[in-house]
Amino acid sequence: MAKKHPSSEQIQAMLQEGHFGAERELPTADPVSVTQLVVEIDRIQPYDHNPRRERNPQYDEIKESVRAQGGLNNPLTITRRPGDTYYMVESGGNTRLQILKELWQETGDPCFHKIHCLFRPWISEAHVLAAHLIENDKRGDLIFIDKALAVRALRRIIEAETGESLSLRQLAEQLQARGYGLDLGTLSRMDYAVETLLPLIPEALRAGLGRPQIDRIRRLESACRRCWSEWRENDAARVDALFSNALSEHDGPGWNLDEVQRRLEAGLAEALDLSVKHLRLEIDARLAGGLGNTQAPLSPASPAEPSEDVETHPRTVAVHRAEPTSVPEEGESASSVLAPSPPVADSANTGQETAPATPQPPALPVTHDSGDLESLRSRGYALALKIAEHYGLASCVSAAPRLGMGYLIDAPQTPLIPVAGQTDAMEQRYRQWVWWLLLSLSEQVVHPDRLARTPEASRLRHLLLENNEEQVLALVGEPDWKALGYELLGNPGFDDRTAEDLLELARTCRRIRRAANDDGGLTLWPPAPAEEASHAQDDPR
Repeated sequence: MAKKHPSSEQIQAMLQEGHFGAERELPTADPVSVTQLVVEIDRIQPYDHNPRRERNPQYDEIKESVRAQGGLNNPLTITRRPGDTYYMVESGGNTRLQILKELWQETGDPCFHKIHCLFRPWISEAHVLAAHLIENDKRGDLIFIDKALAVRALRRIIEAETGESLSLRQLAEQLQARGYGLDLGTLSRMDYAVETLLPLIPEALRAGLGRPQIDRIRRLESACRRCWSEWRENDAARVDALFSNALSEHDGPGWNLDEVQRRLEAGLAEALDLSVKHLRLEIDARLAGGLGNTQAPLSPASPAEPSEDVETHPRTVAVHRAEPTSVPEEGESASSVLAPSPPVADSANTGQETAPATPQPPALPVTHDSGDLESLRSRGYALALKIAEHYGLASCVSAAPRLGMGYLIDAPQTPLIPVAGQTDAMEQRYRQWVWWLLLSLSEQVVHPDRLARTPEASRLRHLLLENNEEQVLALVGEPDWKALGYELLGNPGFDDRTAEDLLELARTCRRIRRAANDDGGLTLWPPAPAEEASHAQDDPR
């Protein structure tokens, strides 16, 4: 029997049905390599795990720029999960996508509807989230807590993809392999922010609380816990509650850690039956790396890598200080101690670079008699310079071998006023107090006549003689003199040798005054030559 073939009319009808009568759509085949596409924005969705939780602060500016340009300067990078209907943003661009959709609805202009995109084939969830983090880091506009939450999510995704739990070190290696390098200290800090701080101070973190403030909170908590453990070996839940309450009570955009610290100190002092002043000394000592701290401060040039198995407590990095100048002992010639160092070998001959020499005070002519005025002034200058060098204030000290206490203090080049919230606020406070103490002991500002006898190059002289005290205070502020005794000289966190040197300088200044017979300051602060001539003419003898 001959096979019956369909008629031409039947063939035409079959062709018009599409896919020969199949009702399902064939899956769309995505490119297998990076490809440029023109895509309608209705077919693109924002990335659902976008690290940014807050509205871009530059949203309105970006929108006006896109409107004025009639589109984007650079194409969006998109991808598509296997089996998904819609494309999604692959590595940054969620803000621009939202702006395009708004402009399309507002204007109906086709230039905002069909856009040029760069399609990248799907790799993995971890790859896309890492790409978004890298893009946000390039712009530098992601707040710390959002970055920490995104890294926490990325860690879970990588663990799900690999089927293994990751230590901090392993996580750092995985991130590095994806082009997103974070050190162990930062990862540990992120864990602390998410696990400990986010439940207590979400508003402060959302307001932009960053790395320095988080480090300060962590160090404060560690210091308080060490204090607690010394008086109470158990009842850790009590200190947990005190810490949590102190933080949560002060949550808000106007975050102030100093207020939190005062609240915490008061609560701990009451719980431990101690005075607040006593407890503050103990906490300050630990914050400054004193009691209970057996590790040296980290050097900015070579930070130690924290162990993944031990909780790390960031420490304040000490300000670089020059090697202290030797101080002549009583009865010793200052010139023998303060003589210039031997010349350094020429770098061209040694093949090595020579480090810049630490400024040394000039050798001053003195006698071996420790009671000699000139010798005492030399000792006063050496002590003042040593103290100043320890806190980076050497440029403020100059020698005065025939004037006052043997040294003079000038205004600093940069402000010494501590800034609340900075990790080195305590160090700045010490520097401020040391400057004021050195100025007070010098006695150079007791009377305008004494200022007039200081070198004309002195910045402090000009500011004070011109009654420009506001500018002086803008540079050095004014410490809380009532707190000076217990927060500086009595604080175990303040350097012991510097405290001893300050006391020795005070004793030396007293001996200088006795050596001058305390004649109203005329021997210590003699008049200028012109004034001496004027006094001679007025002398009736």
